[in-house]
Amino acid sequence: MSANSRSVALLAIFYLAVAPGIARTQQHNYVAGTFHQLNDNGAWSWIMDERAIVAGNKLIVGSVRSVGDFEATKSNADWGNVEIAVLDLTNGAAKSTALHRHFEQDDHDGPALLGLPDQRILALYSKHGQERKIYFRRSEPGNPLAWGAIGEFITPGREGAPFRTDNVTYNNLFLMPTGRIYNFYRGTHLDPNYMYSDDDGKLWTYGGHIFQGKGGYSPYLRYAFDGKDTIHFVATEDHPRNFDNSVYHGFLRNDLVHFSGGRVLGPLSKSTETKFATWDLTKVHAGDKDNVCWIDDLKLDKDGLPYAVFSIKKDGRDTGGKGGMDIRFYYARWDGATWHTHPLAYAGRRLYPYEADYTGLAALDRCDPNVLYLSTNADPVTGRPLVSAADNQSHHELFRATTANVGKSWHFEPITANSNVDNLRPIIPKWNDRRTALVWMRGTYRHNRGDWSTAVVATILP
Repeated sequence: MSANSRSVALLAIFYLAVAPGIARTQQHNYVAGTFHQLNDNGAWSWIMDERAIVAGNKLIVGSVRSVGDFEATKSNADWGNVEIAVLDLTNGAAKSTALHRHFEQDDHDGPALLGLPDQRILALYSKHGQERKIYFRRSEPGNPLAWGAIGEFITPGREGAPFRTDNVTYNNLFLMPTGRIYNFYRGTHLDPNYMYSDDDGKLWTYGGHIFQGKGGYSPYLRYAFDGKDTIHFVATEDHPRNFDNSVYHGFLRNDLVHFSGGRVLGPLSKSTETKFATWDLTKVHAGDKDNVCWIDDLKLDKDGLPYAVFSIKKDGRDTGGKGGMDIRFYYARWDGATWHTHPLAYAGRRLYPYEADYTGLAALDRCDPNVLYLSTNADPVTGRPLVSAADNQSHHELFRATTANVGKSWHFEPITANSNVDNLRPIIPKWNDRRTALVWMRGTYRHNRGDWSTAVVATILP
């Protein structure tokens, strides 16, 4: 028996000993905590952040509206709206507004949000590889339902057909103590690039080309900021349909790119060219044809050390829509000298054939590296399909996972159970409160290009 098999077997014994049948005994459409619906329709991808923030007493979530098939919806008044939903955390009232109407019906267009010192919210969003424009708006102070004029920043590069040349997507915002705002996005050469603003997001300047990928499509990065001077990232070489990805880590400080241990790789690019590739960084986990990796989330502990969750597809790269029948979640943690990775849970099956690596996703707790939330349509320990007592169908459910031994074994408790819809793509926004706000998509998700009927929901957990 392999080490991984032994870990899963021991984890299964532990889970069954402490929680036999816990999910099966829950009521139909069970949700732990205090449940709220923020918007009747909305979806997001997961390579942009922050997708949800807490400002004052308001939970603010960005999403994209779908009204059916991507090509057949343009006569509908609300096709492709980029929207902002707001939950008042004091009284539970929810409202929403359109940030940009009739934009593009694609979940990659969800906005990245950033709270500004003057109580405004900055939102950046872009189409999915269709053009070189990044759009931005700023809210009125203290009112995330009222927004100023739409601005546009045209990134460097060549115009070209969709998903080619230098078209943009995926925005990630960071406010430095100096007041400079960085946006890390996919752009030139379909690679990670950055831009910055020194006036609270009113004017933008192109910064440079951070990393190059394999060239098949793009490297994928998730970021985490320590609030001081350091931005961490985990990365792959390419899209997992094109390459047997591994996972890598590094960080940016004082305009220098570093390995996990602090050794300097070199200076951050300040042009549209770069000599660094994502695989030049510290390897967190080695992939191969039977272990194709993709990243889910990255956070930093109280000492500034990174921890990550990622998925591994065990049935190889997708070939003709046949892959994605066995995907697992893994957990990784840096102890200051070494990366330690452990099997976490079964992630179940793909969401749909074209994207065989799409899972329900997992989100790390920002306040506690021993806690995370995951979405799966399989028993997280045994891998057996989850079958809902509500309709005898398999649905993605949310679980809270906790570890007491730095990820070597995990305990699971259901956040949702016996649902008659899927529960997907959890987010845990930063919140200075003893409670946890858990946000997710609840409904049916068929395709990233405009075909979902998921609501934007949240629950407030003790």
